[in-house]
Amino acid sequence: MSNLSTRLTILLVDDEAMILKTLQRLLVRHDWDIVIAESGAQALEIMAQRSIALLLTDQRMPEMSGLELLREVKASYPDTVRIVLTGYAEMDVVVKSINEGEVYRFLTKPWNNAELLKTVHEALQHYHEKMTRYSEITSQLELANLETVMALAEAIELKDHYTKGHCSRVRDYALRIAMALNLSDNLRRDLVYASILHDCGKIGVSESILNIDGPLNDEQYREVKRHPVLGFEMTSKIDYLRPASIIIRQHHERWDGTGYPDGIKADEISLGARIVAVADTFDAMTSSRPYRRALDFDVAVQELITNRGSQFDPEIVDLFVSLLDRSTPFSGELETPRRLLLVGALSEQISELANSLPATCYELISVATLAEARVLITSVDMVVCARHLEDGDVIDFLTACKHLNPQIIRIMLIARQDMAGMAETVNQAGLYAFMIYPLRPAEVHALVENAFEWQRMASVLHFVE
Repeated sequence: MSNLSTRLTILLVDDEAMILKTLQRLLVRHDWDIVIAESGAQALEIMAQRSIALLLTDQRMPEMSGLELLREVKASYPDTVRIVLTGYAEMDVVVKSINEGEVYRFLTKPWNNAELLKTVHEALQHYHEKMTRYSEITSQLELANLETVMALAEAIELKDHYTKGHCSRVRDYALRIAMALNLSDNLRRDLVYASILHDCGKIGVSESILNIDGPLNDEQYREVKRHPVLGFEMTSKIDYLRPASIIIRQHHERWDGTGYPDGIKADEISLGARIVAVADTFDAMTSSRPYRRALDFDVAVQELITNRGSQFDPEIVDLFVSLLDRSTPFSGELETPRRLLLVGALSEQISELANSLPATCYELISVATLAEARVLITSVDMVVCARHLEDGDVIDFLTACKHLNPQIIRIMLIARQDMAGMAETVNQAGLYAFMIYPLRPAEVHALVENAFEWQRMASVLHFVE
């Protein structure tokens, strides 16, 4: 898919050099990149190397005709808009081109400059609109995928409540390593999904074993060791999680080959799994459990160093330790409280929210009207809005919030009895969720934390701008 922020490229194809030069002089004055080819074969070589928004080709060419080129382009590069230009207004070619869908427009030589420019403008506008729709649909699908991943992550934490926040911290550590290695967006995405879901196989492990307050016996340990394979089996059946499933299966493998489940070693272990292994172990060592206290930070770092080359990839350990030494915070660390804008909330609801959310993490700002809220919307992280307000339509306001501050999380405050028929409101205003009163502190805290976790995940993976 084309990057809509870059200049669009037009490919001109004709076996007559004079025609190419004339077209190039006409089009180069505009804000487009122009490339030329003197044959269909050369055109296909160019298209294999760069994204082409518009193909403008002659019909009568030796070796490969314009129609043959259009068929090849349609099959391999269907998003490229295709225009055919010929001095032979052969009706059978015109009809065939249009009926078979190879062509967007058909122009004849000699052309009218104004008409040709108008057609090119329309074709590129068509391309831009199509790419924009594709981008929106892709973003919606990716966000749906993300919501599924996060729902599964929440299920993991409900199953093994001692690991609350563990998966998110592992993701943050792994992402820091990935960014330092300059990994591609796709690899980072797979790594994020794998980090969040690396323990998803524990859903298939007995809670009585997961919640034991002490060391496991051999039989219990064998049961826990099944979780990488269980996690792999769960995720490998889902197309967008298949690359992450390899990382999930391998995150307990060791550099020296003594890990599980497959006993592979060194570079046989995927890079993502080697990264997650370091991030997972470091967070486990620096987190408290009922049966042991967290290790001191420096002690945990030394453990990583001691086990570099045996348990862990030595280069990943060295990189991670160097990142830990820096003063810049990891992506999960907040330097300032999140700002929540409460619009039209009743005094008792404001008090309930204040009692539900720690003041060190969240700053609550309360206004009574939509007019007051509009002034503040670009300076807050979340808006929680009552369903009905006297000075305007709440749905219109929340929809406008999305355009004024795309990163803002939008939540509607409603009564439990008002839930029926509200599904369309979520779609229309792009709401993250409803907050239902009477408010329950545990539910409110979980909802707000999960909302910001979802936002960070979407932002990290470039699903939202």
